[in-house]
Amino acid sequence: MSIPFAAVKVFKYNPETDKTPTFRYFNVPYDKQYTILDTLEYIYTNLDSSLAFRRACQSGYCGICGVRVNGKNCLACATYMDKKMKIEPLPGFKIIRDLVVDFEE
Repeated sequence: MSIPFAAVKVFKYNPETDKTPTFRYFNVPYDKQYTILDTLEYIYTNLDSSLAFRRACQSGYCGICGVRVNGKNCLACATYMDKKMKIEPLPGFKIIRDLVVDFEE
């Protein structure tokens, strides 16, 4: 039996070194019980340790893990993965790096 995979497209951008944002593509093991945060942690641990994203309470309380998935704003810790995802930073905020935005503005 083969493991199902999800196609994940992740926004990558470091304003200090990159001229323009890009997207990186990853195949991640799919489990309907995994959250977007689980997916990002899998990518960070196994595929791209340079990926920057925020995590804190992991219970949908603090809002620090907010991202945009498939065109909708969500909390990465409280939203479950799909078999095809495009993960971007929240719109309207200055990008610090990758999925991390400046909430201070």
